Amino acid sequence: MELQAQEILNISQNYTICVSFAVLFAGIFDHSIDIIVFTSSRSFRMKQSAFYLTAESFVNSIHLLVFFTSRIAINGFNNDLTQRSIVWCKLRQSFGTSFTLKSLSIVCFAAIDQYLSTRFNPFLKQLSTLKLARRLTCGAVIVWIAHGIPFIVIMKSLPVYGCATYYDGFNIYVTYIYYLILSGLLPIVIMSIFATLVYINVRRIV
Repeated sequence: MELQAQEILNISQNYTICVSFAVLFAGIFDHSIDIIVFTSSRSFRMKQSAFYLTAESFVNSIHLLVFFTSRIAINGFNNDLTQRSIVWCKLRQSFGTSFTLKSLSIVCFAAIDQYLSTRFNPFLKQLSTLKLARRLTCGAVIVWIAHGIPFIVIMKSLPVYGCATYYDGFNIYVTYIYYLILSGLLPIVIMSIFATLVYINVRRIV
């Protein structure tokens, strides 16, 4: 019975490893193609929509390499580096949160840009520029890197809980502000609102 359970566990781990690597390589390949396509042509490089897609693909590629490989090591090889390295414990949490928020911010900026570019109002339409797209993206990168600094300072490798923190206030922030609002409701609301507005604008044009 124990041997059968061990065989099932081995099959499950091998399946996890194969699927995880397939998802990782497919994601990296897909994002790499997007980056090559949108940076190889000058007509694409001068469009803010292509800039947002390129920036998002770049951010997501790094996120996959840093965060997903760590998850493969944990689930597939039972090798949790956060338990053995306090530096990786801190950096993994910081990178994970900052890159997630960078990607979501870029998607929201792209949705807002689509709304501006489809407006009849000349003032709003002229705000849809590549210069503004670059500034917003750079601003988001700076803000979310700063947002990740407290994770580097506060996170610890605890005996029972693993990579976590003793600070209840910080745990409340992560649970209700980061997960629920910043990476949950807020981007969903922003994208939904501006997607609806873009649809209305396009219907008016047609």
